[in-house]
Amino acid sequence: MYTYPFIYVFLLITILSIVFCLSYNTDELVSFMFYCQLILLAGYVLFYTDSIILFFFSYEILLVPSFFILYKFAKTRRCVEAAYLMFFWTQFGALFLIFLFLYLFIVTGTSKFSLITLTYISPSEVNFLFLSLIIGFGVKLPI
Repeated sequence: MYTYPFIYVFLLITILSIVFCLSYNTDELVSFMFYCQLILLAGYVLFYTDSIILFFFSYEILLVPSFFILYKFAKTRRCVEAAYLMFFWTQFGALFLIFLFLYLFIVTGTSKFSLITLTYISPSEVNFLFLSLIIGFGVKLPI
């Protein structure tokens, strides 16, 4: 399966960030661990779902605990500004993903990745879908 390397990298980064942040005091550690558990749960759904709807929602749910981690544990004003900018730009990128997934759903009539791959998509449609994917994911994962 192609997702295994991504799952391992996702788990490694999350576990390393938890270990790195064990130096926080108890109140901060409890809330940080809660946010990390939400990130792990959303990542689990993200990697194991076959539905574009669940994929999109779990991808966007990753933003919420990430925002609160940046906002709550920010030590400077610039970090707080970075949290707001990350939230804004990620939502902007999500618009492209919404258009992409709606277009795929309308064209194919299904929300399952396994059935979408069986549908013929013309080269011009592929270019549109690729551009939407690059913008949509490139905003959250900077390119």
